Amino acid sequence: MERLLEISFAPANFILTVLSLLVLLYWLIVIFTGFDIDVADMDADTDVSNPEVGNAGSQGFWNAFLEFFYIGELPVMFIISIVVFSMWLINVNVTAIFGIADSLLGLLIYIPGLIVSMLITKVVARPFIKIYAQFNHKGEKAIDFIGKTGKVIAPIGKDKIGQIEIQLEGDVIKVYAKSIDDELIKFNETVIILEESLDKKYYLAQKFQL
Repeated sequence: MERLLEISFAPANFILTVLSLLVLLYWLIVIFTGFDIDVADMDADTDVSNPEVGNAGSQGFWNAFLEFFYIGELPVMFIISIVVFSMWLINVNVTAIFGIADSLLGLLIYIPGLIVSMLITKVVARPFIKIYAQFNHKGEKAIDFIGKTGKVIAPIGKDKIGQIEIQLEGDVIKVYAKSIDDELIKFNETVIILEESLDKKYYLAQKFQL
């Protein structure tokens, strides 16, 4: 145990150890208080502050990246947690085996460690998709959003995925969505959800006027 602590807090592993402890603290807070930080908002805020950002090419790459890591199907913090813990395990073991935990050479493990960790995350997270699909973000049974109205918090288009905020029984729920037609729907406009995508990763919505 003493050796593990020594290697974990050695210069080459210090950053990952602190990150792992922060992630662990996050989950303890979620478990014991129910408080949840929606990291996915960072993406939404970026789009809202600069709606012109995101041409078709970069949007396609970003969407492919999100889909590759099941973002939208699983909580972002869940994905980040697997990546961080995997990187920590890899770095601690590799630096210990090669005796480079106290050397700057240990920092070179970060890049291959990140790549391997992302591949591990891809495999480990997959079985949780079906389980999570049965529940909403608070662990309650899934809600049927078809016919519900909400506000756009990240612009949506036919080929542009964004986010909708829905007020439901005093709760605020955010879901990913695209426009069901060619119309680009801007921030703060009201939409009605008409369908769910075939892969159940997002909803199709249309501008709604009272």
